[in-house]
Amino acid sequence: MKLILQQLFLLSLVCLFIYAPASAQDGDIYSCVSDMIEEEKPKKPNTRAVVRSSKKWIPGQEIRVRFLDGSEYLREKVMENAEIWEEHANLDFVFVESGPAEIRISFTMDNGSWSFFGTDSAKQSYVKTGNGKTFVRDASGASMNFGWFNEKTPDQEFRRTTLHEFGHAIGLAHEHQNANRTVEWNEEAVYAFFAKQGWPRERTFTQVLKRYGDDTEVSNGVYDPLSIMHYYYPPQLIKGGGQTRQNTTLSILDIRNVGEMYPFDETTTVVKPPTTIPNAPKPAPKPVTGTAFAFTDVSVDFDGYDEKTEQEGMTFSSDFNVKSGLNQEFTMAIYFYHADGTALEDSNQKFRSANGKVAAFRKFVPAYDNAVFKQFEIFIPYDELEFEECGEHNLKYSVTIWKGQTRVSSIGYTFFELDVPCE
Repeated sequence: MKLILQQLFLLSLVCLFIYAPASAQDGDIYSCVSDMIEEEKPKKPNTRAVVRSSKKWIPGQEIRVRFLDGSEYLREKVMENAEIWEEHANLDFVFVESGPAEIRISFTMDNGSWSFFGTDSAKQSYVKTGNGKTFVRDASGASMNFGWFNEKTPDQEFRRTTLHEFGHAIGLAHEHQNANRTVEWNEEAVYAFFAKQGWPRERTFTQVLKRYGDDTEVSNGVYDPLSIMHYYYPPQLIKGGGQTRQNTTLSILDIRNVGEMYPFDETTTVVKPPTTIPNAPKPAPKPVTGTAFAFTDVSVDFDGYDEKTEQEGMTFSSDFNVKSGLNQEFTMAIYFYHADGTALEDSNQKFRSANGKVAAFRKFVPAYDNAVFKQFEIFIPYDELEFEECGEHNLKYSVTIWKGQTRVSSIGYTFFELDVPCE
């Protein structure tokens, strides 16, 4: 981690039971029971599917972090615990004293702990006003807050709260809202519990009871009660009187998920042009020297449309740089999986990898030794994902660049949710 400023931020799961700001906006702000995030509602494809993707950063990206207030001690505690994510995710938190920053941390915005979700942190924030705090669609205010940290806060509390809120900031959602969870709520008790914190029923449903697939973010297809993104709940809120744990460290699945989202294995090259799209990459190939790729943006338009075939689908758009790739042929490939890692099977041989899995790809040849590609698009129709069953599907995709049969670069996995309407 680059320490341009000796500061650090941390987060806690118990926030749920300590404070939850009543003024938090609906959407993706997470306020430690809600961990705040405000955003526009996602667009929906016309007829085929409803989709929402992660707002993750580019693997290897430097994410500038700036403290807006707080003592040196609180800053150091937050920085110290934020580093833990860097051990498992290929991201670099760079703490700066001034200037632009993708994540901006306050300790005084309100009494809660919260964070904006993923890349929303770079473009949304809260600012102080005479009426408390106000949401703005710019980076002028705080994108993260640790309202109950003070000089007497235990180290364990610093660790779990910082890990939790930074988890949201790098694109992880609340695990207790996983569609596969085994927790069964005593719903009226849940509503009553959060009503004491000033929450209306709608907010309690959105931030606690609602499951993925109901227009919320997807982080993992397997329910993980040990996740740092899972809240603790007392027995009276759960049917049968059970209770959830107070998780204070990253779980095995937390580590696996961020490793897939932000892999450390980067760049390389080799010879032999492809005749067919290669099979999906294996997790950790050995790097080789040669052509270097650097992604600066990868986005997905879920309202994609191919005018030639009149098909609705997903349009992937990438911005990237290629160094030392002059006149060489490369292939960008996109592979599709269930959230648990099982590849989608192709049956009609239209959008497929060499081993029969669903994939879309496009070849390109850099015309310069240091080439810059903008808005490089790949389209795949929703029909080609070949779901026979309607309903909600937790999925993920990976973007990989090949030269021949050798992987040159990859941005890891991105989770998304697809809802196939039942006609």
